[in-house]
Amino acid sequence: MLTVDQAAERLGVEPEQVRRLIRAGKLAARRVGRTLVLDEDAVESRARLPITAGRALAPHTAWAALWQLSGEDVAWLPPADRSRLLARLRGYDPDQLVAACRDRAERHELRVLPAYRQRLLDTDGVVPSGLTAAAAVGADIVAREAAVEVYSSQDTLDGLRGDLGVSDRGEPNLVVRVPRYDELTLTGRAHMPAAVVAVDLAESPDVRTRRAGLDLLAAALGDLPR
Repeated sequence: MLTVDQAAERLGVEPEQVRRLIRAGKLAARRVGRTLVLDEDAVESRARLPITAGRALAPHTAWAALWQLSGEDVAWLPPADRSRLLARLRGYDPDQLVAACRDRAERHELRVLPAYRQRLLDTDGVVPSGLTAAAAVGADIVAREAAVEVYSSQDTLDGLRGDLGVSDRGEPNLVVRVPRYDELTLTGRAHMPAAVVAVDLAESPDVRTRRAGLDLLAAALGDLPR
C-alpha cells in the first residue's frame, strides 16, 4: 500500500492531484486509521497510462481546446488567446491532448433506476457524452450494456439526486461529469461536441473504446488549419 505522498511521487504529480483522482473515482483508496492509502498495483497501472504525462491545461483552456476542435465558438477566449491555443493544438498528438484535458471535470460514478434512465436523459442541462453519444459523433464503437455517460452542472446533479433518486449506492450504471468551468453552457444540446465525446472515450480502460476516441481526436487534429 502507498500513502498519498508516495503515490504522488510514483505518478510524478502533486499530492493534490492524487486526491483529485481519488475524488473522481480514478484511483481507489481507503483509510487505515487516519491515513489514506492506495493499492500499489493500481497506482502502477495509472502510471503507465499516457494520460498522466504532460502538463494539464487549466479547465477553461481545456474546454476551449475541445470546443475549438469541434468547430464550436470559443466566445470566452480573446482572439489572440484563441490563435495561441490553435498553435498549441497543432503540436499535440491524441494521447497528449487527452492528458492535457484531464482536469476538465469531476467524474462521478452513480446509480439511477433503469426506469428513470430516459427521464434523466431528457432533463434540461443533462448532455450525453462518451459511449452514450458515440454513435452521434461517428465513433467506431458500439455501446452494449454500458453505463449512461452525461455532463451536467453541479446544481443539475443535485437536482437529479433529489428528483430521480440518483445515488452513490449500488452498482454504478451512470457516469456524470461536472465541468470545472462554470461558464460552460450545457443547455439545449443533444450531445456534447465531438472532441469532448472523443476524450471521454479515450479515457476508458477498455482498449476498443479508447482506440475509438483516439481515432476521432486524430481526425480532428488532422483537420486543424495550418
